[in-house]
Amino acid sequence: MTLAALFVAQATGTHLTLIQQFTILGVALLTSKGPSGVQGAAFIALVATMMVIPTIPVAGMALILGIDRFLSMCRAVVNMIGNAVANGCRGSLGKRTRSRRTRNRRTINGA
Repeated sequence: MTLAALFVAQATGTHLTLIQQFTILGVALLTSKGPSGVQGAAFIALVATMMVIPTIPVAGMALILGIDRFLSMCRAVVNMIGNAVANGCRGSLGKRTRSRRTRNRRTINGA
């Protein structure tokens, strides 16, 4: 979302200071948590993010509107892959932890 906001600012010829760019980054980090699982919700979150910096014209969102559906599908796929990888790592770690516990119990019980 930060890149989209910066793209709209650059496309409309709006100069942003470094502080404004970091403000967009911070707000985007906070508002991007909810819309990742809902298709089309990221566009609304992006508009809300851009409202923080009033110098960026919200009418510039029309530039992104056409490709947002495709990007939304890509974000959903990346979110799903990220969740799958995280669960795989967590499951692998859980197996190692369970095997250590079992080994420790056998050592304590003398088996």
